[in-house]
Amino acid sequence: MATVSEGVQAPEFQLTSTEDESFSLLARRGRANLVLLFLDNASGATDTEIATSFRDASDIFRAVRGTVVGIARAEVDELKAFQAANSLAFEILSDDGAVAADYGVRVRQGFGPFSRERFRRSTFLLDRTGVVRRIFRDVDAREHVNEVLAALDEGL
Repeated sequence: MATVSEGVQAPEFQLTSTEDESFSLLARRGRANLVLLFLDNASGATDTEIATSFRDASDIFRAVRGTVVGIARAEVDELKAFQAANSLAFEILSDDGAVAADYGVRVRQGFGPFSRERFRRSTFLLDRTGVVRRIFRDVDAREHVNEVLAALDEGL
């Protein structure tokens, strides 16, 4: 399991997107700052609240040259339905849980037969070179988009 921390290169991954294309961090380097928005499974009230708040701020993200990309543990067809139902302009990547584990978003708690997987609602802000500049963990759905925008305003 990779350790992700601020100031280090983000772990590379390649996932299928709702655009029916393969998404790779390496291929995105040099283009724009990336906001990796981890959703639990792209369903439910909290995922919807966060995703729509980022949708509503899409013009602001474009103005600061930031690209929002969602990542969720769900099949592409489910993600497309979630994307359409909420009129999301950003692509969402289908993760089998491996990328979430690498980024410390899905963690095991407890011991032995009493352990369980826990989802830590997280967002990662990467600069154009792929370096992690900010990590937001266990975010408040109501304020999160403003936190991310404020970090982008600080200048990357």
